[in-house]
Amino acid sequence: MAEDLSGLRARLSATLPDHVAAALAGYEDFTATSPPADAKGFAAWHAAAKAALAHVDLLVKLARWSVGSAEPDGDDGFETLLAGARAALDAIDEEE
Repeated sequence: MAEDLSGLRARLSATLPDHVAAALAGYEDFTATSPPADAKGFAAWHAAAKAALAHVDLLVKLARWSVGSAEPDGDDGFETLLAGARAALDAIDEEE
């Protein structure tokens, strides 16, 4: 079992940075578009943005696990980016 996990960690540590970058680029592209003006469209857009952000967050956590760290080891830029994205989504929620 331990060998399986160490192999998985090694595989993930090699591939996750590219997946994180791709997910982040997709999130940035999506949120660069204007949300629909109608309530139903806006709610769907907002839910999709939150889901994409959650996906990026999960990938970052997996990347940390893959290198043996459960906690951030300093500011790698992702935490700042995620915090800013969450704040932007919260601000949109408050405007409704």
